[in-house]
Amino acid sequence: MKTQLHHFAYTIQPNTLETVIKLLEKLGCKVSYRKGQERWCMISQDKNIIQLIETEDTPINIETKTNTHIAFISQTPQEDIEKIKQWAKENNIEFRQGEWYEGAYWFDLPKMFSNFVIEIMDTKLL
Repeated sequence: MKTQLHHFAYTIQPNTLETVIKLLEKLGCKVSYRKGQERWCMISQDKNIIQLIETEDTPINIETKTNTHIAFISQTPQEDIEKIKQWAKENNIEFRQGEWYEGAYWFDLPKMFSNFVIEIMDTKLL
């Protein structure tokens, strides 16, 4: 077989696409595909591609949501999360955060992310 993995898809709440794009741009991603005013797009960083799709799905509970995440690595994960937290506050976006263990942190924008959180993991863990 010559099948290759191409991308992952995650759902977000209606009318949040542009804001989620701005957030992911802060984390070094860029829009790699978007057709007109469609309510979905492809975001990429290097060869990693994520499809974001606006849906009417009810966000899942946080205990389940943290099992599905988009993971980033950083030399300064706590500092990066604080910057995102400040950005969320400045934009009146609900923000919550947690950690799985020292060096592996997650955050959620519960009114935007339907079925995932974002992890920022310390490069020391690799």
